[in-house]
Amino acid sequence: MESGKFNKYKTAADIVDLTLTKAVELCHQKMKASYICTFCDTIIKEKLNSTYKKSEKGISLPTCLSINSIVAHDSYTENNDYQIQDNDIIRIELACHIDNCVASVGETIKIGDDTWIDQKQAALKAIQVGIQMIKPGTELIEYKKHIEKVVNQFGYHLVQRPNVFHDDETTIYYDWCYRDNDYFCEPSWIVKKPHELELYNEDEMSENEFDKEQIFTVGEIYHISVVLSNSPKVPMEANKKAQIYQKTNYSHQLKSKYARELLNNVINNYSTQCWRLSDINISESRARLGLKECLDKKVIRGLGLAYQKNSNIVLMKCSIAIQQNSVYKLTGVKYSSIDSHEKLSDELNMILKSNKRFDKRNEIKIK
Repeated sequence: MESGKFNKYKTAADIVDLTLTKAVELCHQKMKASYICTFCDTIIKEKLNSTYKKSEKGISLPTCLSINSIVAHDSYTENNDYQIQDNDIIRIELACHIDNCVASVGETIKIGDDTWIDQKQAALKAIQVGIQMIKPGTELIEYKKHIEKVVNQFGYHLVQRPNVFHDDETTIYYDWCYRDNDYFCEPSWIVKKPHELELYNEDEMSENEFDKEQIFTVGEIYHISVVLSNSPKVPMEANKKAQIYQKTNYSHQLKSKYARELLNNVINNYSTQCWRLSDINISESRARLGLKECLDKKVIRGLGLAYQKNSNIVLMKCSIAIQQNSVYKLTGVKYSSIDSHEKLSDELNMILKSNKRFDKRNEIKIK
């Protein structure tokens, strides 16, 4: 990757890391959720506006606060608010881009409880093992296998998608790791139809581009995540409506003038970004009138919400760059050193302690 493009990723990463720090602070101050979402989005916009003056920039994923039973992708406005309180478990997610160079990050906190360590440690070690096992040519699905091993040894469970297809033959890939490209695709926990993840056309990919979707490749950026729970139950689809939306690749001759107005606004301003209705440059009431037809005709999809009742859920996300000799962690806490853990097997601890340079690692395989 040429240095100019990498610097854009790095700048976007610094912005989301700074914003995440502020979001954590405001959550612990028990501010209203809508205030935190709006304030953090404002920080991102202001920081983006102060850099790369001639570049296209924006919020790729508005600030999300998924609280207690909601797994991911929830957000708030003044019309849909929540007062944060003690013992709330909050999963914070956000992402921004500079010229479609996207950096994303996610963290989980518990309000008023500094002793809530073990489950977060499990997620942290899973991310660390996942990053340590990556090298050029490794299949993306191997990342999921490694983090699942870590999570199980801590006594927790990877959170699964609800089976919304009702079809055992259907598998949604890239749940835990996916390559960044010009079509930012934040995996949704609820997918109604396969087309809702078809935001780019695989039939038009070259063989080289298709390979990049399957294996870790030098010079590429990847968004990786761990979502774990103390419950083995598969989450259910939440009754709460999606708060974050995204344009799909589908086209349709819309009948409603409100639907056409909404779609045109999205195409002009959010072609590869996720957005809330309150972000659109038309009145929210007009946007809502047009949204139903856009969803019905599949030209817009919602990032669906899943919930897991009476469970503690931890989410961690970060962006990484595959460099010539090692993995560079763009977002989230940087690791000056990585410690082994008593709950992990010798195999996994060997991965944690292995050299960060690809060419100096011992070959360690998970059985």
